[in-house]
Amino acid sequence: MRSLLALSALTSLSLLSGCTGSPYAPAEKAASGLHDGLVLVAPAKGTVIMRNAANKVALLKKPSYTERGTTLETPAAAAASFSLFNGISGTVQENSGFRFLTLLGEPEGHSNPYRIETGDGNYERGYSIIEMELQRGGVDLETGWLSARSICLVRTEVGLVKYVAGTVEMRLSRNEAGEPVLTVTCPRGSAEVSYVNFTKDAAYTKAVVRGGYIQVTQNQAAGRTTVVSGDTVPTKAAPAKEAPAAQ
Repeated sequence: MRSLLALSALTSLSLLSGCTGSPYAPAEKAASGLHDGLVLVAPAKGTVIMRNAANKVALLKKPSYTERGTTLETPAAAAASFSLFNGISGTVQENSGFRFLTLLGEPEGHSNPYRIETGDGNYERGYSIIEMELQRGGVDLETGWLSARSICLVRTEVGLVKYVAGTVEMRLSRNEAGEPVLTVTCPRGSAEVSYVNFTKDAAYTKAVVRGGYIQVTQNQAAGRTTVVSGDTVPTKAAPAKEAPAAQ
């Protein structure tokens, strides 16, 4: 099952990267001066599985620092919280798989030349490039003083979510037909959802979600994309069952 999900995700991302007008530059092309940052992860509830880039598995029992390449797996009745060096924090919901792909940023500190004072006692954090992957399930993100120049992407098999600011909730599931469904809800703040619109000759499509939600359902084999959106946060998203956990 893991290989099938990975293949599906790779197919979607390949299609996205080939679409004209994509604003997302690969992280490896980042400007010089960036360095690898760490992420602090902790079990929010239950037993959380942490898998490193070498596929070594450990149980997360206490707050720990980890690096890019790490995957958090949350079985039923388990959840994990994390905090990035650039001010982004999040919670990986139960029955989810979430991986940290790229954690690049400028060093911070009072003597940091990239640190920008805002004049009101606060400051803007240094430039950073963050790439994460929602493999299944859900993740909630929250941020405050994120640099306007920074990039934070969450990749899914349906498309990309460019995290802008505020509170953003993402859910990746499957409907009764087995089609992948990506739901992005913004109770506060905004995000940009990008996906391949198969109903328009596989055209690259963007949608900004602000104070509402967007739900994208795709069937690559049939070349079909269904998009539902609203200006207000729904009390309950359209029916969609969770994708089966990877074995």
